Amino acid sequence: MKIIMGIGITISSLFYLYFLLDIILMNHYREPVQPTTKGAAKFNLYLVIPVLNEDQIIAKTVSRLSAQLAKLPATIHAQIITVDDNSTDNSLATLAASKSPYLQVLHRAGNDQQGKGAVINTAIQYLAHTLVKGTAPEQNIIGILDADAFMSSADLIQVVARFERTTKLAMLQTGVNIYNQTNWLTRMQDFEFIGVNSATQQLRERLGQGIASGNGQFVRLPLALKNPWGNSLLEDLEFTLRTWLLGGQVEFTHTIVVQQEAVAHLRPFFKQRVRWCQGALQCMYYLPAIWRSAYVNWFQKIDTTFWILMPITGCLVPLASLITLITLISRSLQDWTGGWHHLAIITILLIALLSCALLAVICQRNYADIHQKLPFWRAMLTSIGFQGYLLIIAVTPYAAIYRQLVGKTSWTKTRHEATPVYSHLKRSY
Repeated sequence: MKIIMGIGITISSLFYLYFLLDIILMNHYREPVQPTTKGAAKFNLYLVIPVLNEDQIIAKTVSRLSAQLAKLPATIHAQIITVDDNSTDNSLATLAASKSPYLQVLHRAGNDQQGKGAVINTAIQYLAHTLVKGTAPEQNIIGILDADAFMSSADLIQVVARFERTTKLAMLQTGVNIYNQTNWLTRMQDFEFIGVNSATQQLRERLGQGIASGNGQFVRLPLALKNPWGNSLLEDLEFTLRTWLLGGQVEFTHTIVVQQEAVAHLRPFFKQRVRWCQGALQCMYYLPAIWRSAYVNWFQKIDTTFWILMPITGCLVPLASLITLITLISRSLQDWTGGWHHLAIITILLIALLSCALLAVICQRNYADIHQKLPFWRAMLTSIGFQGYLLIIAVTPYAAIYRQLVGKTSWTKTRHEATPVYSHLKRSY
């Protein structure tokens, strides 16, 4: 029993030391806020939206995006390419009824519902054989957006300007912001994306390269043709790893954001996170190649390995932490005056509060960088509540590993609900 307790305390201590170091590094390595000016070069911008049973929201998405595309300068020719994956609702009819001059509708039938990657590849092949013929491949930018996504014209201009400025840039991932912060769960997802995930991506950007996260992912046409999307349940991570192995340059920016709908209910949220976790497991296949690659630096190798192995470590750490907590509490109760265990508990609580404060500062700063206000007290309360949110996510690795072991690899998409139009979505310039 003592050996088990010792192992548990060791694993838990190492994890929290890594966690604390990660927060300190995230606070230090930040992306500078440097707006880019769009030049005179002409670009084509194609916003690809996979559609599967999205009749509750797709009309609003197309309408809002079309209004923003109308504001783009003459140097950016933009279109929306929706790919209906043989939906069983009225998604296709809704798209066909749209009056948007920017919209093109594709319909997959016979080979439908094979995952998001297959849907995106359909759009790429369509573009390659039609709209981009006779154009310079490097001047064609493809953006991957979810059916609930919104981006302002100002942000879309900044995206194209980044590709114009950096000719070697193969892929750009934007930040993510939540627009339906209607309950505790949706607010936690916003804190996760604009705070923790954004800071982690900025750290990767400064010390290595960014990682795609699906929504708000922009790529040059040559990369999309050379590197088709795979069938992993986490197709964005798989696409990133293959891009690295090809020597492609991947950047992340937190100053450009795609706004999306959060999952508002616990059961679909849990299914979504299990799918993401299982997708990371499937990408373990690429780790040997990542470690052999001369295109991938040491930080990327270590960070990516840790991230991909998280479903496995995520099964060990909660158990180790529980063993550690029970051990410290029981021994403190046995010898409160002479033991050191109660001091360890107090130290852990203080470190946890300090970590929450640092995360709150990071989130508040990231909000300011996208011209939104967040009082520190609110950021701090959200940061503390975020620890409970992490407890929910901590259960997902067990379900993900079980599904992978029994061969359940089907793609269960996140269902978007009918939501009100959040006009302008809090963004101002």
